[in-house]
Amino acid sequence: MKRVTPIALAVLFAIIPLYGTFAALFPAGPGIPPLVPRGLTVAIAFAGLAALAAIVPAAIRAARRDWLTFAFLAPGLATILAAVTGFDPTLGIGLGAFVTGLGAAGLVIAREADAATIRLCIRTFLWAALLASLLALAMLVTKRPAALYAFDNGRAVGTFLNPNELAAFTLAGLGLAVPLAVASRGRDRLATLCAIVLVVTLGATFSRWGALSAVIGVAVYALAARARILLVAAVVVALAGIGLDALAGAQHHNPRDTEARAVAWRAGLTTFERFPLLGVGPFAFPRTYGELRPPDAPGTTTAVAFDPHSLPIAFAADGGIVAIVTLTVSFGILLRQLLRGARGAAALPRALGFSLAAALIALLADSAINTLSLMFPLCLMVTTLGVAVIRTDALR
Repeated sequence: MKRVTPIALAVLFAIIPLYGTFAALFPAGPGIPPLVPRGLTVAIAFAGLAALAAIVPAAIRAARRDWLTFAFLAPGLATILAAVTGFDPTLGIGLGAFVTGLGAAGLVIAREADAATIRLCIRTFLWAALLASLLALAMLVTKRPAALYAFDNGRAVGTFLNPNELAAFTLAGLGLAVPLAVASRGRDRLATLCAIVLVVTLGATFSRWGALSAVIGVAVYALAARARILLVAAVVVALAGIGLDALAGAQHHNPRDTEARAVAWRAGLTTFERFPLLGVGPFAFPRTYGELRPPDAPGTTTAVAFDPHSLPIAFAADGGIVAIVTLTVSFGILLRQLLRGARGAAALPRALGFSLAAALIALLADSAINTLSLMFPLCLMVTTLGVAVIRTDALR
């Protein structure tokens, strides 16, 4: 593999926690206080685009006429198709090209990258996850920036778009860090520290659905690995979480958010009903919200107007049946690849494969009532590390 490809992949993993800063590039968004200057955000975006361009030759070599190639490239192509017929084709095609690039990176990881490159990607992501989580916790403790702390009701957010995005990020990070920490019995200090900090960070987001999704992930891992003790532990944690939320969680949630979410779902489903085949196109939901919202819904300048607050409904509204079918098949192929490869692997790759498969299911569960902008990099790149480790035995 050419030297530029591992560097490009490492850059893509390093900037995943910074995706939330891209909100500064869209001034018409829901009014989230910016964390970094616009110029720095532009520089981060250009670094990501340069990294995507650098992996194109490797992606071409990795592409085949098979289902695995479909799983990684079809989501982006479906996004472009919806954008061409949508109400905001310029932004939509740009998003589709970006998602296609992330899928190409995932394909390179799954099929082309060597063991050294896989190890570099794993360590880069763990460091990025650790530093991003520590920053989020530091911002929470210091209540700085004050505008962002108030905007998110005293929940950890860091560089992410919102606390729910950070919670989803911790799910993927735990899927990678925990098996490495357990297998090394704590000797892998980076993985161990990262796992501990990510657990604390997940709690600090006060994301109720994120915590439930984590429990679902633990249960899935327990079933896949046939670990009954973990299954019992997942049930205990779920019950404890319900009690904790009753005591403290409600203090960090605006009661109106639940009502707003229900309104967003109704608007999204109405949009899908009116545009069932290809949807209204990426980023076009705000353009039709004013006409398709329920009569008692909030106005067009509120956060509700910018997305349906549910990833499946967002896919349906923005991309129609084509997007829903494409993404369901793609994620199903990736999940099957992880589980099938893990069953015949050695101990550590087996644990990592099952853990990242569980993380993928946890992310899908979390996205049921959240629109996660991180879904594509987390699912198409981070969970794919399990496929790569099984293929290369990179952690031997």
